Amino acid sequence: MHRTVLSLMLLTLAACQPPATELTEELEAEITAEVRRLDTEYWNAWREADWERGMAFYYDSPEFVWAADGIATMGLDKLEALQPDFESVASQTFAFMTTRLVVMAPDAVSMTALGTWTQTDTAGVTGPPEDFAWTAVWIRRDGEWKIHLAHMSNPTPG
Repeated sequence: MHRTVLSLMLLTLAACQPPATELTEELEAEITAEVRRLDTEYWNAWREADWERGMAFYYDSPEFVWAADGIATMGLDKLEALQPDFESVASQTFAFMTTRLVVMAPDAVSMTALGTWTQTDTAGVTGPPEDFAWTAVWIRRDGEWKIHLAHMSNPTPG
């Protein structure tokens, strides 16, 4: 009796689940185009050193993770605490050598980029170019794509 009831409950639960969206080539192409457009807007915000606009691309949640140089910052509010350090940045340049976007699921995309970047401060001084590797995981929730995890690293000198 218990097995029959359990089986019926499991069938009922399975029937109530929304159908999985099939990742067709057409859907993958649409997702790729949309995330590439957003990624361009994201980098443009940081080129202009627009903190608020750049931060708007991140998932506003304690689940958000920013990792760089061996340190992981958990939660967007903790990353926002770094804003005063960014006030002296007037602009940035990013030169991408390679980018790769992988649609992992209808609501999940990873993007990896390799390139160089510089920062120019408010006094007009531009620092030396630095190589970097960047990875972001974009997740779509409630119809909106946001970066849930970002990782940036620089090669170890030497």
